[in-house]
Amino acid sequence: MFKTNDYWEEEFTKLQEKQFDKIYFDSCTFVKCDFTKSIMQGCKFTECTFINCDLSLTSLKSCTFNDVEFKDSKLIGISWSSCDEPYDVIFNNCNISQNSFHLMNLRSMKFKDSLIKDTGFEECDLQKAVFQNCDLELTTFYNNDLKNANFENSKNYLIDPKQNDIENAVFSLPEALSFLSLLPIKIK
Repeated sequence: MFKTNDYWEEEFTKLQEKQFDKIYFDSCTFVKCDFTKSIMQGCKFTECTFINCDLSLTSLKSCTFNDVEFKDSKLIGISWSSCDEPYDVIFNNCNISQNSFHLMNLRSMKFKDSLIKDTGFEECDLQKAVFQNCDLELTTFYNNDLKNANFENSKNYLIDPKQNDIENAVFSLPEALSFLSLLPIKIK
């Protein structure tokens, strides 16, 4: 499908490509594309939008995502940790379950109206990150900087304040009561 390594302001619809090697996409839009089990190596996505796409089980190697938005997309089983910086992504109404974010700069990231189930955030900078109306069931947070992060209106999170820096992070009731489950106390 791809005849060149550089695309600018193009729209790709219902694409089913499985191999991406050192391709640069600038201001491109991907609509209803199926990239399941794709291998993306050395690719750069700048100011791109993915709408109603499936990238589940995609392997990302040395890719950059700068000012990229995923809308209404499915991104299950992805390890983002091998991506290069800059990494600036917005997930809007997506299923990003069983993902891995390890040792990443996710400062000011936006997760909106998304299912983030059984995902791991480990040793990430999540300062000022926004988790707006997300379901974080079984998601783990380990040794992250969550200063000023916003979890308001999100649910099913279990964040251990002894393993994460949650200074000035915002939580809402009743979900914030989950912190009590981590204490060696009995509630009657």
